[in-house]
Amino acid sequence: MSPLTAAAAALGLLAAGYAIGRYRPAHRLTDWANWQRYGKRPTGLRYAAVFTILSAENLGWLLAHPVQGVHAWKHRNDPPPQRGPAPKINPDWVAERRRAAEEEG
Repeated sequence: MSPLTAAAAALGLLAAGYAIGRYRPAHRLTDWANWQRYGKRPTGLRYAAVFTILSAENLGWLLAHPVQGVHAWKHRNDPPPQRGPAPKINPDWVAERRRAAEEEG
C-alpha cells in the first residue's frame, strides 16, 4: 500500500468516525426505545426491539461502570432520605419589605 493510499484510507476512516459521532445513532436509538415506554405500550416485534435495545443499553452501562452498578444494586431498596423542614413563609413579608425600604431611604 502506498503512503498516499494509506493516508487517504486514514482520512476516510477519520471522516466516517466523525460523521458517526455527530449523528450518534446509538443515542437516537435508545431515545426512541425510551419514548416507546410512554403512551400505548408496544407489542410484538416493536416490544422485542425496545426490550433488546434497553437491555443492551443497561448491560453496556454495567460493563462501563461496574462499581456504580454494584452500589446501585446494593442500595436499590433503601428508604428515601429524610425530607428537610418545610420553608416558613411570613404572611406579612410585603409590609416588612416596605418598612425596611422606608428605613433605608
